Amino acid sequence: MNPEVLERVLRCERLPSLPAVAMRVIELTGSPSTSMREIAEVISNDQGLASKVLKTVNSSFYGLSKPCTTINQAIVMLGLSAVKTLALGFSLVSTLGRSQAAFDFPTYWRRCLLSGVAAKCIAHDTKIGYEEECFLAGLLQDVGMIALYEALQGEYVEVLERAGDDHRSLVKEEMAAFELSHPEVGAMLVGRWKLPPELAMPIKFHERPQGAPQDYIELARAVGLGNIAADMLITPEPALVLKKYYARAQEWFQIAPGRADELMKKITVGAKEVAKLLDLKTAAFNDPESVRATANKQLLAITVPLNDAPCDQASAADGMPAGAEGTGGAIAGMAGRVVFSQNIVAVIEQFAAGGGPYSVALLSIDEFAGMEESQGEPYANEVLVRFADALKKHVSSANAVICALERGQFGVLLIGADRLAATRLVEQFKLNCAATTMSVKPVGLLAVDLVLTVSAGLLTLDNTTRDRFSNLDSVMDTAGRALASAQRAGSNILRVFMPKQSAA
Repeated sequence: MNPEVLERVLRCERLPSLPAVAMRVIELTGSPSTSMREIAEVISNDQGLASKVLKTVNSSFYGLSKPCTTINQAIVMLGLSAVKTLALGFSLVSTLGRSQAAFDFPTYWRRCLLSGVAAKCIAHDTKIGYEEECFLAGLLQDVGMIALYEALQGEYVEVLERAGDDHRSLVKEEMAAFELSHPEVGAMLVGRWKLPPELAMPIKFHERPQGAPQDYIELARAVGLGNIAADMLITPEPALVLKKYYARAQEWFQIAPGRADELMKKITVGAKEVAKLLDLKTAAFNDPESVRATANKQLLAITVPLNDAPCDQASAADGMPAGAEGTGGAIAGMAGRVVFSQNIVAVIEQFAAGGGPYSVALLSIDEFAGMEESQGEPYANEVLVRFADALKKHVSSANAVICALERGQFGVLLIGADRLAATRLVEQFKLNCAATTMSVKPVGLLAVDLVLTVSAGLLTLDNTTRDRFSNLDSVMDTAGRALASAQRAGSNILRVFMPKQSAA
């Protein structure tokens, strides 16, 4: 953290400050002797604030069973924490700038509003408590951006321009320029206002919830997941963000995709309603149905193979020296494990979006290591080249990706091939190999006649396995187990993964 920049920010006279009513509410709620009536009177004395709080409480966003007509009644029905947080939120929003040419407030408020409403919906759905704190933390999560802008002006505008529409890159740009980030500044500002840690911690850790102290990690996750939901409703390319939203919802709160979709509907409805109540002018955002439709189109539009670079090029691109994968880099023009993994990941994304079928086969030359030891490396290299050529020729009529995974082992991705078609293709190749005598003659050496047999493991991504394969590891582990089963059974064996049939 750069102390000089921090001092410039904290000494700036234009920093957002708490209005008098908010300061008085915080003061009263910090005293154990304060009665609910006293707090209700303070809020009620600000007629504009009281009206907004009551409108919000009586809106469908809260869904009360009967109307609430006074602040005191609101405190009884919703609790002191909820009403206090709403009052603070409304009073703070009214003081934060809204119309400066160099700072895009409509876009700023769109993100904060969506994140705040999403965080509240998530907190309510998961029953973690602190629903209003999650709402206000989301609403104020980026207040550090306003503080940095007010203190640094043009310097910060340059950072905003470099980050562009990618909010996720903003912290990186801030750290590079100032060694300071808006979540840190926001948390300091909230601390200065004497707001509780239930607000400060989610604001500080909303970009990295897993770093929050254990006592506040659920609140930080709710705001963090709200951030992802906001990104999804804003970005024109939601495919990867939707996947991240599903993954974090499941990982952090055990929210299944169907339930996550329902939450998104509540978030968009709530955001539109709260924007009116807060009198906020925000940039437009998408609706969940169009987001899912766009995401699915983007995933299905991915062209496979993604990359047909030879294995030595793919290794170098992945930060490894040529041949370092142990894939038999002597096979010219054949991609390696990195490219195979990339293509598997791509078809998993398409599969999740409703594409398919796709089949994955792992083929291993039986007794290859023993043959290499007895005949020597030149013969083994020639066998690999000849085998690869035969495999390419055999699947040439299919839409296939063929890669050398390790010496003697190959991966085949068959796009559009169902289980039966893929089984027939691999089985026929296996039979062809066993029925063919291969004359192997490396340069300068005598010819040796060899008959190769092949063990293979096969799986298919289709409707019967839709809940089974969601990531690269699940696909490769299952295909690997099928191959291992074939190898244990002897030589020249194919094992096909078959999903268990559910009980009728």
